[in-house]
Amino acid sequence: MGIINNLINSLKDNFTMAEFNISGRMTVSSLRKQFKDAFGATLRVYKGAKFAPENATLASIRSGENVKGGELVCKGNLQVGNFEAKMKDIFGITVKVANPDNTKLVSGNITIAAAGRQAVETDNLTDEQLQCYFWDTLQDLLIAKGYAIEKRDFTADIEDYAKSTRYKRYGVTFDIYKTKNRKNIVTFSILMKERYFFGIRYKGEAPTGPALAAALTGVDPSIDVCPSDDKNWGACATASPRNELNFKTMKSEGFGKLKNPTARAAFMAGIANEIDGLVKKLVKSFQCKAL
Repeated sequence: MGIINNLINSLKDNFTMAEFNISGRMTVSSLRKQFKDAFGATLRVYKGAKFAPENATLASIRSGENVKGGELVCKGNLQVGNFEAKMKDIFGITVKVANPDNTKLVSGNITIAAAGRQAVETDNLTDEQLQCYFWDTLQDLLIAKGYAIEKRDFTADIEDYAKSTRYKRYGVTFDIYKTKNRKNIVTFSILMKERYFFGIRYKGEAPTGPALAAALTGVDPSIDVCPSDDKNWGACATASPRNELNFKTMKSEGFGKLKNPTARAAFMAGIANEIDGLVKKLVKSFQCKAL
């Protein structure tokens, strides 16, 4: 008990003493990450009724005319309600503080540090079991959306992944588009490295070309278009920070919900919807540009 009490007291001290400066030049992603790293709690940032884009600056999403501007020193001993009010007053943005696994909002009457110490519900699945659940559920959800995926059992791959220090890749690939001249098929891959990512390419030996590179350009901020002579991919993309899962460090924001038995199903549905939305954007661009 002495060791546990010392650990709890250490967390209390760390979260209470932590602080960082917030300015309008910060991006939403940077603010949310620094808040999580400093206090353990989750910060939700809104633009209107929706979550704000991760790459937007705070200044670019403000609303209202009577915004003071300036900077705010965010400290762990600040009450949640006061912090949320200051963010609205200084930056003109709406934020809400949620518990560490981002499953519910916390009371405005507790400190930010206390929000980070709230208990997280878990059923103690191992890291490998969580990874198996991720792949099994994601494949089922995408198949239900109509994607032609031949479901695989990744148990052996996950065992190899857990033992490897070289981030052995594995994942699923499925067709998403047949070109206008019907000579090429564009595929979409979901692959695990240290975190899962997406790859888009032509099926076959030549993964991309000028036409595919042009059709991929500007589709979504998450997409990094490769040179038209790239030997591996037409483009690669990443999940949003809220859905990111780094299975090597196990420290990504999404693990709070993946480990929570009452939240993981909805979390996985959100990942499947994000992938489905990205694929639909790609197909629309391919059609518009007559790929």
